[in-house]
Amino acid sequence: MIRRTIPLLLAIAFVASCKRQAETPQPPPTADEAKEEKAAAAEETANDASVASVSGKSDPACIGPIGTGEPSTLTIGDRKYTRNGHELRIEGEAPEGAEVRIGVLANLNVANGENLFNVRRYLAEFEQAGVELIVVAGDSGDELDAIERNLRAVAEASVPVLAIAGNRERTRDFVAAVENVRKEKPNLLSGHEIRLLGLHGVDVVTLPGYHDPRYIHPEEGGCQYFLEDVKAVQTLASQAKNPVLLLAHGQPKGKTAQALDVIAPGGEHIGDSNLNEVILAAKIPFGIFANVKEAGGKALADLEGNRIVPQGEWSETLYLNPGAADSLEWTMNDGTPAHGMAAILHVKEGKASYRIYRAPKLTEAEREEAAKLAPAKVAAE
Repeated sequence: MIRRTIPLLLAIAFVASCKRQAETPQPPPTADEAKEEKAAAAEETANDASVASVSGKSDPACIGPIGTGEPSTLTIGDRKYTRNGHELRIEGEAPEGAEVRIGVLANLNVANGENLFNVRRYLAEFEQAGVELIVVAGDSGDELDAIERNLRAVAEASVPVLAIAGNRERTRDFVAAVENVRKEKPNLLSGHEIRLLGLHGVDVVTLPGYHDPRYIHPEEGGCQYFLEDVKAVQTLASQAKNPVLLLAHGQPKGKTAQALDVIAPGGEHIGDSNLNEVILAAKIPFGIFANVKEAGGKALADLEGNRIVPQGEWSETLYLNPGAADSLEWTMNDGTPAHGMAAILHVKEGKASYRIYRAPKLTEAEREEAAKLAPAKVAAE
């Protein structure tokens, strides 16, 4: 009995000693450390202009419902897809080691000749890269005519084009533009209706619109998503058969100066913290977030903005802002000028990489050629 009791008492004493050591209070921070912590907290608060998405009910034409429907088949090029309610999925077995290439555009904005000229450049880059899907991540125009012209130009590609609205389109204009273009270009797909697009190696989940009314420019009729729509992203992600790529116009909330939600000139963060939560909860490894033009032209390995993924490097997590496709000169957060940008995203065996295409400034000869593409109304303006 004594032989058994002594080891037990020693064990209890050891545990108690460890507990006392663990409970030893840490020394208070030095004056310099406390000053640095206070300054860092003040800077973070000063640079935080974000507003999280709120509870509400979105327009079903803006954020399409999740549910099954009557199955149908869609053929685009030499590939067939099965549509069932909110889901569209490519048919057939995935080739071993399949690599998906996706062309990424956003912020087409005005449908003038120079922008339409740039679209031709982007499509040529995409074709050369062998993309099998093009996504348009919002802000395709301010009115019906511009949205329709821009989406029609992109839909000249021979691959599916999945488009969503951003914070500039009226929902009714976006819906009408897609319907009009689809009469001649059925490869144009509405990301408001198709919320889950399954490819061989990646599943694209869409979150159209924007969360913050301050930046939804049509005061009435814009596409606003709410907290319930963000939570539904997790439901969609749970239905995926491959790693998920979240296609959204809005962006998660960052913390560093190189985050995807940093606006100029004040360097403030305007992201939606609820997006951070759902991305982490659903373990979504890839994303496209295009609203903040000056924060574009790069991808991050994390939502806060601690590490930029170099172009061409494969990463298990990758969150991309392609920059604006608009030819209007724009100063990026790194100080460089841009005259139109696009991206090519690669996904293979659970990892992603990307390449940014920066359109060169149009020459005088190219401007003359672009002028021929401009609709009469825009050219006159």
